[in-house]
Amino acid sequence: MQPFGVDSLASLFDKHLCVCASCYGSFNPKWTKHKLDGTPVLALYDYDEFIKEKLFLLKGCHDYELAPIFIDRHKRLLRYIYKRCTIVPIPSWHEDDARRGYNHVEAIFAPLLLPMRRLLEKSEPYKQSDRSYSQRDQIKNVMRLQENEDISGKDILIVDDVMTSGSSVRAALGLLKPLKPRRIRVLVIARTIAPETSR
Repeated sequence: MQPFGVDSLASLFDKHLCVCASCYGSFNPKWTKHKLDGTPVLALYDYDEFIKEKLFLLKGCHDYELAPIFIDRHKRLLRYIYKRCTIVPIPSWHEDDARRGYNHVEAIFAPLLLPMRRLLEKSEPYKQSDRSYSQRDQIKNVMRLQENEDISGKDILIVDDVMTSGSSVRAALGLLKPLKPRRIRVLVIARTIAPETSR
């Protein structure tokens, strides 16, 4: 459930919102909480047609200006909730980022103004959206640690755009937990209602 008053509070304290009140009516924030293998997950939206279209424009049509719209009215509250965290984005294939000119997940969450570390990378091109639910678990074979950074005792926030099967986040957890962070949490823009488990 959306926290009480989050929209009105954002409007009151942030005079530089990139989404006007009229346009914001097209968003339908849910703030859905659940746990994935014991790790807290917060999804801001359901993966409805509106969110799907805007993410496609950002990722597939290189419309970089859309990046901040997903958290624009929530960024101050999210910044407070995760204020001690270091962001670790779920990685894209580096050639996709190069063609696009940016990493869309990093661009979406940059307005939180939290430290961000590229600790993870994909060793080969691998799109979850091209896989069936039963195949998505193979992401663990192509995701690996990129930087040898000491995160022991730190609070880590894994971020991604869409969670479908939970496989991408599980792969990230499998790599990061052995580094002994103090706490790991997960924040995603949208969550689908998957027929099997909860990318």
